[in-house]
Amino acid sequence: MIIFGEIMPLIGFTVLKDKILSGEKRQTIRRARKRAIKVGDTLYLYWKLRTKECQLLTVATCMEALRLKYADFCCDEEIAKRDGFENSEELRKWFTKKHNPKPDDLFDIIRW
Repeated sequence: MIIFGEIMPLIGFTVLKDKILSGEKRQTIRRARKRAIKVGDTLYLYWKLRTKECQLLTVATCMEALRLKYADFCCDEEIAKRDGFENSEELRKWFTKKHNPKPDDLFDIIRW
């Protein structure tokens, strides 16, 4: 989405809807984008983006954005819990299934 020359990041989710709506989940980890999301960006958080079930969950402001190598966050319990996982082992299992990351692969941690 582009408004007045600015790119407004759309972020889609297919899991943890209740945690997003309750405010328990206020972070997401995504593969690094060409144009990184930065502090102050307006984020549009959607449920099942680009499907018939698409629903805007909330509009939020990016409060923190970090770009890290997978190896630098995959064992971090705090990052795992902030992202909605029970622990870092659960995070690693999910990331292996979804992304099959290498230790040097870059990801953005986006907090709102």
